Amino acid sequence: MKHLFGFLVIFIGMTILFLVGCQKDETNKTAAPGDINSTEKSIIIGDGTFEGLNGFADDYFTTSGLKSLPLTCPSISLSQLNSFPLSVTIDWGTGCSNADDGTTRSGKIIISLSGLMSNVNSVATFTFKDFVSDGYKISGTHKIIYLGLNSSNSWPRYSVVTEAKIVFPDSKFITYRAEYTRLKSEGASTATADDDVWRIEGHSSGVTREGVAWTASYPSALVKKHSCKWFSSGTVLITSEGMPDRTINFGDGTCDNKATITIGDKTSDIEL
Repeated sequence: MKHLFGFLVIFIGMTILFLVGCQKDETNKTAAPGDINSTEKSIIIGDGTFEGLNGFADDYFTTSGLKSLPLTCPSISLSQLNSFPLSVTIDWGTGCSNADDGTTRSGKIIISLSGLMSNVNSVATFTFKDFVSDGYKISGTHKIIYLGLNSSNSWPRYSVVTEAKIVFPDSKFITYRAEYTRLKSEGASTATADDDVWRIEGHSSGVTREGVAWTASYPSALVKKHSCKWFSSGTVLITSEGMPDRTINFGDGTCDNKATITIGDKTSDIEL
């Protein structure tokens, strides 16, 4: 049980900045520098959704189990305690709001765990049942493999693959796929999640609401501090059909909702 809930902190490892602003539909072909077009929205929504879930787990779980806080929603149940594979169900029911980030969630996340996440090559696979976050319905799978400690600095290291469909309130949807390595670069030696810092290195891809395919890579690692709602540094290089390459830069480590977007030799400020 100790390792299981420790895994839940790591779990939602990924992955993902919960939604802010920019609800207008814009075509990729007419967006100007500084606009957050449909492609950037897809990336921010995809990365932010899963990172928001990771932040939720950090708030409520420790390596030794549940924190000593009232936790009436979500409820957590296990298929069994001492044998693998086992199933963990996190159930938000018909909906409740997390006071820390104001996000309202409903439905369930079901986790199939092949072994303790302290064991190298253990795999956790997440699926979603009627799961909705702030009006966005999430389906698909999210898989985490524990790779052990990074040899150079003993950071816990995970391989992550996400295959998701995110449906908007108007029934339009995006697809999102991410494959990356996630490293806990700070905070691994303390019981609290407040000082945790995560680094994400890899790539993602998907299709926008308008059916435009895109790919993204991370020339410098994305850095997400538990104490900050947004990514505080790192860059995303975006390629999409009918548009020049774009780079989103999340900054120098300062915690704020600011970023820049660069197209060619033009750079503009944006708000996340």
